[in-house]
Amino acid sequence: MFVRICMLVLLAAFVIMFVSLHLKQNDLLLKAERLDQEISQMNETINELEAEIARPFDNDYVAEIAREKLGLRYPQEIVFYSTDDN
Repeated sequence: MFVRICMLVLLAAFVIMFVSLHLKQNDLLLKAERLDQEISQMNETINELEAEIARPFDNDYVAEIAREKLGLRYPQEIVFYSTDDN
């Protein structure tokens, strides 16, 4: 009788451990999938930045960066500002 009770307790412990490990495995697989997606996004970002670095560094490029990032204009340019939201 005692042996049967011990066997049932051990069996219950193994079942609980198995279910716990299975749930943990599923969580880790989901985490790995999310990390793979993040890696793919980072690789795309790296490729875009490498393409930007490979772009020739000429006067047109400098002027474009000055316009976009710094808001600069040539002295002879006239800038019109609109009060419309459109």
